[in-house]
Amino acid sequence: MGIQSWMSLWFGLTLPAIMLMYMFKRKYVDTTVPSHLLWERVLKNLEANRPWQKLQNRLLLWLQLLAAALMVFALMQPFMQVSGGSAHIVIVADTSGSMSAQMQTEGSGEGEDSSRLEQMKERLKAYVRDQGRRSKITLLSTGSSPVTHVSHESDRGAIDEAIEALHPYYGTASYRETLSLAAALTREEPDAEVVIFTDSHWRQDPVPIAFQVPVSVETIQGAAKHNASIEQFGVSPKGGTGSSYEGVAVVSSNAEGVSSVEVNLYGDSQLLASRVVELEPKKKATASFSDLPFAEVYRLELASEDGYAADNESFAFGTGRSSARVLLLTSGNLFLEKALQLSGAEVTRIAVNGSAGNQGDQASEGSGEGGRSEGSKDDRTEPDIPPVPDGEFDLLVMDGSITAGFTQGKWAELARRTPLWSIGGDGPKVGSQGGRPVLAQHPLTSYLTMSGVYFGKLIDQRPAWGEPVIRLGDQPLVYAGVAEGRPRLSFQFLLQDSDLPLSPEFPVLVNNALDWMTSGSGTGLGRFLAGAQADIPVAADAVSAKWVPKSGLALADGPDTVEVQRSESGISTVQTVPDVPGLYAFEQQNEAGETTSYWLAVTADPYEADLSTTQGPAVSQTGSGAKSGGGDQGSGASAAEQRRAASQAGSLMPWLAALALAVIAAEWGVYQRGRSI
Repeated sequence: MGIQSWMSLWFGLTLPAIMLMYMFKRKYVDTTVPSHLLWERVLKNLEANRPWQKLQNRLLLWLQLLAAALMVFALMQPFMQVSGGSAHIVIVADTSGSMSAQMQTEGSGEGEDSSRLEQMKERLKAYVRDQGRRSKITLLSTGSSPVTHVSHESDRGAIDEAIEALHPYYGTASYRETLSLAAALTREEPDAEVVIFTDSHWRQDPVPIAFQVPVSVETIQGAAKHNASIEQFGVSPKGGTGSSYEGVAVVSSNAEGVSSVEVNLYGDSQLLASRVVELEPKKKATASFSDLPFAEVYRLELASEDGYAADNESFAFGTGRSSARVLLLTSGNLFLEKALQLSGAEVTRIAVNGSAGNQGDQASEGSGEGGRSEGSKDDRTEPDIPPVPDGEFDLLVMDGSITAGFTQGKWAELARRTPLWSIGGDGPKVGSQGGRPVLAQHPLTSYLTMSGVYFGKLIDQRPAWGEPVIRLGDQPLVYAGVAEGRPRLSFQFLLQDSDLPLSPEFPVLVNNALDWMTSGSGTGLGRFLAGAQADIPVAADAVSAKWVPKSGLALADGPDTVEVQRSESGISTVQTVPDVPGLYAFEQQNEAGETTSYWLAVTADPYEADLSTTQGPAVSQTGSGAKSGGGDQGSGASAAEQRRAASQAGSLMPWLAALALAVIAAEWGVYQRGRSI
């Protein structure tokens, strides 16, 4: 049992007021008057007023005191919690990254802090035990997509196990999708309700989700600690030499006052540098590091503890070379060669025109590693095919029609193990039908529009390994994909049959292609948002693979290993990265037991780091199934506040109390007449 309005106890003052009325009642003495002429004189002389008299046992007194006491009790709005109010309760648990934030509840001391998720679990268990005792429970949580843990479950043990298994999801949480699922599950159930447990750190949604059943919001209370965040971190070669590196980090804090944080930079687990950064409110601070040695993995760490650990570490990967090495097979394309060089590539050009006299016509740009390449006659598959140049290349570009000799022997081996970009080539050709350029979302199409570019003949042949990323109307222009674990790119046109090289977007396109195709040339695959899709270079002979956490929150709180995704042909080259931030190794193993490993950094959704945001879920309630208790869901009020607001809005008790006071005041004349003795 509970009381909703303790303030109504003030109305209890009517009880002593009634008693005072009886104590102040006047008493009169019965007197025999011989003549009515003497009436006025008798009233003046014999009237007696005895205010502080002893209370007597009178039925009217007790009835009035009982009526006033019952009215005070009614004004206090007592209620009893009755379990099993709804046959089906759908519980939406907010498991976004902000729920992992540490909070300090009122009255707690040092060492008694707990996360929002831990508090929510306790609240969930208590709610199921009390309000949901006789109801069937469906538990949903906000992952990359809505997660159903139990559905129409009556076994309290299974429900408690599902609640205990809840864990934070650090990627982009499916706020709206989870509410939509909850609304769909209760649309055909009039005797159902939805309860949302959240910290009110809910992503803004301009269109509320409509529910046809009562919906309430239970807010996890408690003050969150301040949070210092690493917003950006990167390491690059200094001066383009690759002999030393420099790093830059951007750090921010949501503390109300000036604070300081220690920033440590590690290279392959060795401490390289340390800085103390002063952070002002609502401002970002920059920490710079110079003269860093080469490291395969750089780790930036905030040494101070705060309320949100998911953004206290960031990773970057070093490369052994400052620029990519590109082998260009072409009959002559100055625009392409210069665009590659402008993108920072070291270009080794081999001229191919089908004549034996030009077999050694090679030129090198950049570092001079090209030049004339010497090789034995055994390295050549045809008399007019030059030998494969020495060294490793990050990208092989075949511009135009290439003779069959470049697809055999050591050239075929080079093409198999190196990312390949083909431009034009052999195959049936069709005329361009024109139309508006359509660009798919892909790293190749960043910052491009391709508007106003003319294309002549196009190759009418689709490669089996790719999907079109640029179309001209319905005609594919560019295919991108992965073959044998290596990126592949195909332009379905010759640059000579287009004015694309004259477009200001051409250098941007070449730079995008170079960045995308050489991103996996080292052992570091880059940074990805938790739960995102990533292209992984899977070896053709790999028979098994796994994600292994190596550092950061992934090693502290993540699982030991994460299963990889498979396709019909084996290990999929498109993998969903783990959902716990940190450093991972994607380890592959072939039948011979040889292991290949790639580094990958996983980051949390930056939206979840702003712990100051307090906006509840955007929901609305419609339909005839609405009950008091829904309240103003859009404001994120708790269920108790909603019940109190609804009961106060529709209650007649205040008006009845005012009427009772008016009646008591009107009876004052009766009390004034007193009684005789």
